[in-house]
Amino acid sequence: MQRMQSETETNPPPIGLAASASMFGAFSILLWLTVMAAIPWLRDTFGISPIIGWYISGTAFVLIPMLIYGCLMTWRELPNRSLGSLKKRARLSAMNRGDVIWAIGGTFAIATATAAILALARYLDPNFRPSPWFLLEPPGWHASVFAAWIPLFVSNILGEELCWRGYLLPRQEAGFGRIAWLPNGIFWCLFHWSFGWPIMVTLLPITLLLPWIVQQRQNTSVGIVIHGVFNAAGFIAVVSGAGT
Repeated sequence: MQRMQSETETNPPPIGLAASASMFGAFSILLWLTVMAAIPWLRDTFGISPIIGWYISGTAFVLIPMLIYGCLMTWRELPNRSLGSLKKRARLSAMNRGDVIWAIGGTFAIATATAAILALARYLDPNFRPSPWFLLEPPGWHASVFAAWIPLFVSNILGEELCWRGYLLPRQEAGFGRIAWLPNGIFWCLFHWSFGWPIMVTLLPITLLLPWIVQQRQNTSVGIVIHGVFNAAGFIAVVSGAGT
């Protein structure tokens, strides 16, 4: 009986393309509503700048629900419900030397590929701007901006990695095998459609390589580290104006 429970924790039920698409699609609609309705409403009603409006509404309406959903769905699958079982099912393991090497190498590869895409895009179109409309005005280094960003940073990294990689990717592996990272990455890229096509093109390296690395290492913690590095770098680029 204990062996069956252990197998259930590490071998979740398979999921197909339609169910994967519906999951990403539901959260992409929440993201679209946030971008098109919540941010403008906060700006017009309370005079909140679009970037702060994004940090507030993105956290509250998209990323925290995503984190809760991922944790609850993972918990729901467990026959033996405990924190240890949850971590095992979500593949939240301490990083070993190999994981660290892959995280460093993956970060370098993603950064290089992203820089190449940006360089090519700006060569073809000097007006190419990868940032969505609500991030086009650099706010500068203010404590209020940093304070509003911290909850988004935490909920973004944990929400996306625990939901897309911790919960969904193992189920996609059961359904698609070695290429599970591909639908995971493609849907993750498409999830950002409301940000506009320039950001989707720019995100291709991380949305494809990160799921592949996580699947290779079988450790969601690697994805959390890589995702965290690029999210922090993105914040620096936004507030300094380098990302616009």
